Amino acid sequence: MTASEGGYDLQSTAEGTTRPRIFNVLEGRGAGKLIAGLALGAARKDADAFGRRIKAAVEAS
Repeated sequence: MTASEGGYDLQSTAEGTTRPRIFNVLEGRGAGKLIAGLALGAARKDADAFGRRIKAAVEAS
């Protein structure tokens, strides 16, 4: 799987916290085309945790 485009935005909230918004266009390449459905499901399942990891890294720096 590759992300042909995407990234993340960080927004400050009124409470003084940071809200990340992650956006990606995922595509299967080569053998990835055969497992694209499974890989996309796994990526969606981990999306919230991935966002929390990015947020923690940004706030720690």
